Amino acid sequence: MDDIFKTIKLISSYLPKNKFSSIFSQNLNNNHLIKSNIVIKKNIPPQNQSSMDGIAITNVGKKFKIIGKSKLNIFNKIKVNSNECLIVKTGSLIPDNIKYIVPQEQIFINEGNAYVINFNKNNKFIRKKGHIFKKGSKIDFQNKYLSFYELSSIKSLKDIKVKILQPLKFKIISTGSEFTKDHFILPTNGYYLNNFIKKNNHIVEKSIHIKDDQKLLLKEINNSKSDITVIIGGTGKSKDDINFENFNLIIDGLDLKPGRPFKLFIKKNKIYMFFPGNPCSSFVLTNIIIKSLIEIYNNRKSQIKYDLIDINNVKFNFKILKRKSFLFGLRDQKSIKVFNNQESSNLKNILYANCLIYYDRTNKLRLYQIND
Repeated sequence: MDDIFKTIKLISSYLPKNKFSSIFSQNLNNNHLIKSNIVIKKNIPPQNQSSMDGIAITNVGKKFKIIGKSKLNIFNKIKVNSNECLIVKTGSLIPDNIKYIVPQEQIFINEGNAYVINFNKNNKFIRKKGHIFKKGSKIDFQNKYLSFYELSSIKSLKDIKVKILQPLKFKIISTGSEFTKDHFILPTNGYYLNNFIKKNNHIVEKSIHIKDDQKLLLKEINNSKSDITVIIGGTGKSKDDINFENFNLIIDGLDLKPGRPFKLFIKKNKIYMFFPGNPCSSFVLTNIIIKSLIEIYNNRKSQIKYDLIDINNVKFNFKILKRKSFLFGLRDQKSIKVFNNQESSNLKNILYANCLIYYDRTNKLRLYQIND
């Protein structure tokens, strides 16, 4: 049986080569991994702006002839001479020769003229062009997924092209005839994997649950065009389980608990993985294998983050473990607690754990934080 981390390295060699594309910033979403600096092509704003409602003037005075109005969506190229003014709104683009904005509260208008009541010329109320972004400036978002607040800012920038990494595409096939309306639980392994992939900003092209039907399963596998297809359940040895003689397996089992019955085959450069149907196995393989593959594809990093812990600092009888193991546990500021019941079917472990502790028969434990 194979080591899980050697298996991850093997699978990663079959990942598709990174494909990049350029899209306009307004079409970005939180599934897009940015792979270049965002370069600002024009000053934003492109002209000076008024920061107040009022009049725009070129000189200090008391009486100004109104020669036009500014608009928020169009730059008014009208020439403003001495003792003339434009009516402006907050955010209006204004000509370069405008020296001051007199706020609405400090003027009154009568018969086509604006009269200044009081004005402090030390406060010009003008926002300079490029005060948000100057032409040629760069925003460093390389190797980053954008948050919604970052997206709301970047998407407001018009006609700026951004280089992105095209996401991996997954297909999920959950199996099991036992999940009828009378069964005591519902099948949620596929639900978790589906949402895990989406939260990690990749695409699930199809997610289905089917009965234990070999012909139907083969049809769904053969129809898959996804980069990675994950089949959940049916990895046992009963007559209802999958007949693996139909597949050219390159991995047939892991030295691992939970997750030992994991299997892998490659067909036409596409990856097909079989996860055991018990919830803890599927959970562990999702958090370790799927997450590692996503990290490698995104950043070419070899493994996900973990903390190294001395085995003597954790109270648990590790001698009872016959295989390398991922153990469910709870970490707080003072200690690490390994749960006593590590049965693969114990759904409660998933509910209460905040970490997975990897035991590989050495005196050092790897602690992986669960955050997905």
